[in-house]
Amino acid sequence: RLTDLWASHCTYYNCCGPSETIIVNTMHKHQTYQPLSIGAPTPNNNIPILNDDNQATDIGEIGAMWAGGLGLTRGYVSLPEKTAERYVHDPFMNDESKIYNTGDLCSWNVDGSVHILGRVNDRVKVRRFREEFDGAVAPMDSCRAVNRAAALLTEGEIHGFLTPKDCDLGKVVDHVKSHQPYYAIPTHFDLLDTFPMTVNGKIDKKALRARGSLAEKSSPTEEKNSTEVIASPKPAVISHSRSDSSTSSLTQVSYTSEKSEATVVEESIDLEAALPEKRQRKRMRGLRHRILIVYRLLFTLVGIFNIAAALAVILSGIQREWLGTVPAINLALAVLIRQDFIINALYTITCSIPKSWPLAIRSRCARIYHLGGVHSGAAISAGAWLLASNIGNVLCMTSKCSNWGHQSLAVNIISWMLLALFFVMFVMAYPSVRKAHHDLFEKTHRFVGWGMLGLFWAQVVLTYNDTKDLSTSLGSTCVQSASFWLLTITTASIALSWVFLRKVPVQAEVLSDHAIRLHFDYAVPVNGSFTRLSKHPLLEWHSFATIPTPEPANNRPKGYSLIISNAGDWTKAMIQEELTHIWTRGVPTCGVMRITTLFNRVILIATGSGIGPMLGHIQSPSCPIQLIWSTSRPEQTFGKDLCNVIKAQIPNAVIHDTKRFGRPDLVKMGYNLVQSFKAEAVIIIANEKVTKKVVYGLETRGVLAYGAIWDS
Repeated sequence: RLTDLWASHCTYYNCCGPSETIIVNTMHKHQTYQPLSIGAPTPNNNIPILNDDNQATDIGEIGAMWAGGLGLTRGYVSLPEKTAERYVHDPFMNDESKIYNTGDLCSWNVDGSVHILGRVNDRVKVRRFREEFDGAVAPMDSCRAVNRAAALLTEGEIHGFLTPKDCDLGKVVDHVKSHQPYYAIPTHFDLLDTFPMTVNGKIDKKALRARGSLAEKSSPTEEKNSTEVIASPKPAVISHSRSDSSTSSLTQVSYTSEKSEATVVEESIDLEAALPEKRQRKRMRGLRHRILIVYRLLFTLVGIFNIAAALAVILSGIQREWLGTVPAINLALAVLIRQDFIINALYTITCSIPKSWPLAIRSRCARIYHLGGVHSGAAISAGAWLLASNIGNVLCMTSKCSNWGHQSLAVNIISWMLLALFFVMFVMAYPSVRKAHHDLFEKTHRFVGWGMLGLFWAQVVLTYNDTKDLSTSLGSTCVQSASFWLLTITTASIALSWVFLRKVPVQAEVLSDHAIRLHFDYAVPVNGSFTRLSKHPLLEWHSFATIPTPEPANNRPKGYSLIISNAGDWTKAMIQEELTHIWTRGVPTCGVMRITTLFNRVILIATGSGIGPMLGHIQSPSCPIQLIWSTSRPEQTFGKDLCNVIKAQIPNAVIHDTKRFGRPDLVKMGYNLVQSFKAEAVIIIANEKVTKKVVYGLETRGVLAYGAIWDS
């Protein structure tokens, strides 16, 4: 965390240079979210890494690091015995060169850099396994609840020491178990206000060992506020495979705790374990999980309100003014529910529900992304009321109607034009038509919608001009009418997003010939939001999930980024072109991933570039998360940096390479991972077919699952 903080604000080099070398002998320029290493040997220096047999180690093999080269000193002044012990002949050189034993445990990385693991004298054997104390300390130290951590071996058991004294031990233990093998989890934790220090400013391990020994001898009552004992854990291995014997696996560590509420998983979990039968009968499942979804319930609710309004109008005596006001109410509702600021406000309210509230309430609040049902219901209701008004006009032209008022020919023509345009909008918005001709649907929705707005204004003004008293001005009549103000609100709502139309600078980071990452600095959106991009603002817009960057990182200012993968002509052109500026409209708007904050433990499932919307939550999680990412050649397609971020934040993430292992059964994997991780919900970002299959497959087995509903 500290190195990432430094690297995000300046150029930071991580180096190694013991006193026995007059200059640093390794150097590495650190980038945020990248694995930390001490780098590769500097010029004229060599650093052999040797095993217990003094043989050079292979990549990934742990050994002792030696230092040699032109920067090496001759030895210790007046200490010939120590010099002879630490300085030996370099077996890899044919001259009189010597190498020095640094006492550091290291291993070679694939890229030729060195990964340092700790000191040789800190390498111990725990439960038949070799363990480096730095490896045991790092997971504790990386927990947000911990300021500083240390570890010692006492009678074959690892003792962990943490500051501050009031840190949440349950969170620490939960964090450690997700990063460590079972044998490397401390069995005792001591909570301290500060660490005892030596005169050289290092942690006084002798004092810590003495404290640990005293804590063991003390009674539980005396030490209950500073010492916790963790029962010995059992390993849990999660693996999944295909019938063709290709396999991939995930190792997840769990443990039991006498005073922690950590989830207990004590047996091997197979991601390919058989699924239980779906609950309820087929017809009931289809009715509950496919037909009676929240979107359709909201749609129906709006319809019921309009039917009630129609009955009230009929029973109270039909008046022409009501047949103009109710459509305006529906039109305003249909537009406002799609307004960026309204959507963000609704998400903020519903997603601010405390996690301590019953899951039944939180799970229903999480369906906020179904609010498009209100839009559809109100739009269709507005068209139905307009049809009723037009039929009323025709009937009153052929018979005498009381309280109807005079309607000019111009108003009647405009009304029928509006009805025809409503019909065009409804046809293009029908799901099968919209999916087959989505670009045409967008243009129709935009240009026909603007045309209808202008016609509505003409209708309102002409109607009040026809029906006003001779002693009242047209302006006074309009401002006293509900329809006028409802139409004003509708117009302002539509115009507001275009007020924020801007051409912004963008930094393009090409990940591969299949994906690109765009970086913006004009705003820092909330996790779980999306933004709209266009090269031709009047013709087309494309929505992409944002990845917030609240602090400067990798020599880029704070802002956000997004990932675009090759999914058509437009996205392909974005990857191939050298972009410097692009159009954005409105403000970043909340989407499905915003609901993550409602749950205590979540499983994320992504396919392909669906990982993009999840990166914000992976980098800054609001709760413990686990990930299943199914994609083809993840590192080659999306870059090693992105994969390193995921591995750093979720070491046990399931990354399934479909190029090697084929397409996985995400329902089966998701269900089994939910059982092992004890997650409250699953959120999936994938294409429509996969999303619906996974959501239905999990919900019918009693798992809360959420994914886009493809209603626009």
